[in-house]
Amino acid sequence: MPYSCLIIERHPDAGATAARALPAFGFRPFVARSAERALGILSQWRFDAALVDADGFGAGYVDVLRELRPQFRSPVILLSTSQSEAQQILSLECGATEVVIKPASPRLLAAKMQRLIEVVHDRTEPPRERLQFGPLSMHAGSGLARVDDTALDLTPHQFDLLFLLASNAGRFVDRESIALRLRGSTRSIGRSIDVHVYRIRRKLRECGIDSLRLDTVHGRGYLLTWSARAAANADARAEPRDTEPVHFAKRA
Repeated sequence: MPYSCLIIERHPDAGATAARALPAFGFRPFVARSAERALGILSQWRFDAALVDADGFGAGYVDVLRELRPQFRSPVILLSTSQSEAQQILSLECGATEVVIKPASPRLLAAKMQRLIEVVHDRTEPPRERLQFGPLSMHAGSGLARVDDTALDLTPHQFDLLFLLASNAGRFVDRESIALRLRGSTRSIGRSIDVHVYRIRRKLRECGIDSLRLDTVHGRGYLLTWSARAAANADARAEPRDTEPVHFAKRA
């Protein structure tokens, strides 16, 4: 599942442009045309980040930030054509996490939002020692991983990679984050990440688990998901069926 992003933009064209472009970079955008509308949406839905276009609100963008921040603890990026240092300082003081000068490409916005989201998660979520995701259980201290009652024979790099994916289950993990987890750079690790993923997939298949999926997000990274429906269907197929007793006729 991609990151979710709330775009607060008064002019329809600008918001529509970002909404069309951001999904290609791992974000699911939703557009609100006013601060009031944004606050109403935030009362019902959770978002990983927000984009506020200052130009559409004029001087009122300050009020938008001030109203938004008490109800929204995730990163807020303010977009503006102004390069005034005083305006940027005011924006940060009123609740913006980052100020980006327009024009800015969707790729740059996505990269900034993703990094800010990761920083927030690192600060608010303590490192996990144990985790359970569907039939998969892992213990970081011992390096043990099991699928139901079957132990997974993983190398240290494979364990670290699977633990990272399971810790972010349902969200894609980019190759840069994987490279850092594997204690190297993207260039030095190179294609070995793909080899680790391939071997982890094979070991999951050997356990007979179809409900755990390790998918490639092409050009971006990898995604671990679990389907409860697939697990239920597998259990149903495994259950013995009632059959009529077979009677053998006695030979004369």
